[in-house]
Amino acid sequence: LAGWVSAAQGQTVGLGTTQGGATGQIATALAQVVSQHGGLQVRPQAVANTAQYIPAINQGQLEFGIANLPQTAYAVSGTGMSEGQPGPNLRMVATLFPFNAGLVVTKASGMRAYADLKGKRVPWYPERSLGDHIMRAVLEAGGLTPNDVTRVPTANFPRQFEAFKAGQIDASIAAVGSQPTIEFEASLPGGVRFLTLREGDEKVLAKWMPGTYLRRMPVRAETPGVESDTIVFAYDYTLFAHAGVPDDVVYRFVKAIHDRPGELKATSPLWEEYDPKQLAKDVSLPYHPGAIRFYKEAGIWQGR
Repeated sequence: LAGWVSAAQGQTVGLGTTQGGATGQIATALAQVVSQHGGLQVRPQAVANTAQYIPAINQGQLEFGIANLPQTAYAVSGTGMSEGQPGPNLRMVATLFPFNAGLVVTKASGMRAYADLKGKRVPWYPERSLGDHIMRAVLEAGGLTPNDVTRVPTANFPRQFEAFKAGQIDASIAAVGSQPTIEFEASLPGGVRFLTLREGDEKVLAKWMPGTYLRRMPVRAETPGVESDTIVFAYDYTLFAHAGVPDDVVYRFVKAIHDRPGELKATSPLWEEYDPKQLAKDVSLPYHPGAIRFYKEAGIWQGR
């Protein structure tokens, strides 16, 4: 509590994120906009994976964090990716935007569907991590099992990105419009493509990642890897905080991101679908009272 009082007075708060990748980009954008317009100094605290900072937020060692909705929901309930580690002190702050993702492969590989991964080298993550759930979900969607692929032990997403660029694995988890995908397109001969899912695959994906749905992506220059008729999976990206963070700090944070959509969108194509009116989307998780106060004042509260 003393730390939060100090943070409120000194205007400095931490934001849990991962090193590199789309999550790192999101954190950088949030920190930049809130630090400039929210009366707070937001310091991204980057670690190897989300599972490292979610417990720190629940324990009050860090104020804010970002993660996809399936991971956040599991963290609150202590199931799935957070089996046996419930987070009763986690509170939703904002639902940011749809996060569109899948596996990318080189165009030279000839692969187009998840069934084509049979016999290929794929990244394999620690059990119950986000990467583990994604890989198991997309393999099942392709009619495959873990025994149908060559599993390459992978610690985290940054290591995966490097392994894919070095040709050590044949596919990489990536987000549409993220910096790693843009780098893959520029550095790998012939560029990359996202493997496509099929209508109906959301039932398999939801088993591993609750709240996941399918998106048919448009072909655009700023989102390399997307070809015609490419279907990727999507889930909402969330911002959350410890329940004990002062209401005024959370209020200022959400007000800044609500009032500056243009500046957030200018940072990356990831923010293209960002809509301030959807910040208070009902995702069946409890929101922080500081966020609720702002959303009710702004007339956009959708919660219960």
